[in-house]
Amino acid sequence: MNSIMVLIHEYWPILLIFPVAGYLLSRGANKRHAALAARTSEEARDHGMDYSPPAGNETNAGDIQGTHQFSGITLGIPWTAEVTLLTSEVDEGMVTRNMTSLRYTRWTAPEAGTGSGELLLMPLPDGVKKPDATPDTGSFLGSMVAKAAWAASQLYIRLNFGNTRASHLSITHEDHVALPDDDFGRRYTAFCKPPELIHRLTPESRDWLLDERKGKVAMLWDSKGLTLTWPTAHTSSDEVLACAEYGAMLAGLLGIEMTRPEKR
Repeated sequence: MNSIMVLIHEYWPILLIFPVAGYLLSRGANKRHAALAARTSEEARDHGMDYSPPAGNETNAGDIQGTHQFSGITLGIPWTAEVTLLTSEVDEGMVTRNMTSLRYTRWTAPEAGTGSGELLLMPLPDGVKKPDATPDTGSFLGSMVAKAAWAASQLYIRLNFGNTRASHLSITHEDHVALPDDDFGRRYTAFCKPPELIHRLTPESRDWLLDERKGKVAMLWDSKGLTLTWPTAHTSSDEVLACAEYGAMLAGLLGIEMTRPEKR
């Protein structure tokens, strides 16, 4: 016991290093977070947008980790944007370390809804063949395959459009519709209810969607509004404004008439 007391007496200054270092690191992170948030807020105001930074202080490569919130009005269309950027290091053993990330930009115009009806466009990964529009669900195996494919689609919907939005959808695998066998049809698969809503997807709007990052943007259009999701995190105000202009132009090509969002 006496030896322990002697050690503490002689080396207590060293023990203070750890809490002091932790405090300094935390203070530095807070300052970096505040500086980045202030800079983005100023840039957003210059572009006529509002901005709210993520709550945490973690940064990576000059970006604040978490979900950034933007909002504004572009071409007369009110919108909000969620930009999520999360990066974590996973230790897979003594030698290997792997960086995992979640990145997306989700733009929503809540007043640009269909009134009624649902249209979902899912971009297909490179090299993946589009599924049949009318799968054989008469057999047990065909029915199981169709249900499994729709289960995967539901996971995609929740990841790209959020749990709340996904829970309001009524479309199922039976609402899968055929697209033209062209470049757009090979890039996307579509679900639509009622089927005639697909006719609002004009050639001009299809070309517009296809030109955006070679058909990588996902689209959900229903009574809750028009939502586009990019598989990248656009954290700068210039990039967010470009997404807003892109979405507003698509709304015009779809012939959307502005409606007030439904009360939840």
